[in-house]
Amino acid sequence: MNGLPDAEDVPLSDDAWERACLAARERRVDDEHLLHAQRLLAQSSRWDGVYILSVMAGLETSVLIDADDKVFIDWGTAGQVTLQPPVGGRLPFKLWVHTHPRFASYWSSTDTNSLALGTSILESAMVLGQPGPKHSSNRSMVEVNQTAFIRDDGPLNQWTEEAPVPWPDWYVNNNIRLEESA
Repeated sequence: MNGLPDAEDVPLSDDAWERACLAARERRVDDEHLLHAQRLLAQSSRWDGVYILSVMAGLETSVLIDADDKVFIDWGTAGQVTLQPPVGGRLPFKLWVHTHPRFASYWSSTDTNSLALGTSILESAMVLGQPGPKHSSNRSMVEVNQTAFIRDDGPLNQWTEEAPVPWPDWYVNNNIRLEESA
């Protein structure tokens, strides 16, 4: 698949991926092919694919996974997408992933507000950007080994402060082969 390394285990055909890429480039964020591809990528934990589609669209996107592993997708603007618990989702939410296309992986003020508000309903969160994914776990809901937290007080003292994992390391950690250059 063009732009998605080692995608044999992703249940997405080359044609479906190309249709999703076209929809992303054209910013057709309600397109069934784009939403289907994002859902399959999220279910396969292929966050690189979610990030690639976001970069193609030039818009932030959000993926929320509920207690039953149901995937909910939202699109935002070029600079913002917020955590919006969907109607029909079951608590607690396992994971909120959102993107900062072509920008740094960091917890913006919008992100930290979302994490603070989500402390009682969200187990973990991740922001996808450069140089790679940045993860945070909510110690009030899951066991953590981290000793650094986003803030020393308030609800953000429940959220771990972890460094971004560079994309090449993320690929290695997730056993994803990068194509060898000829």
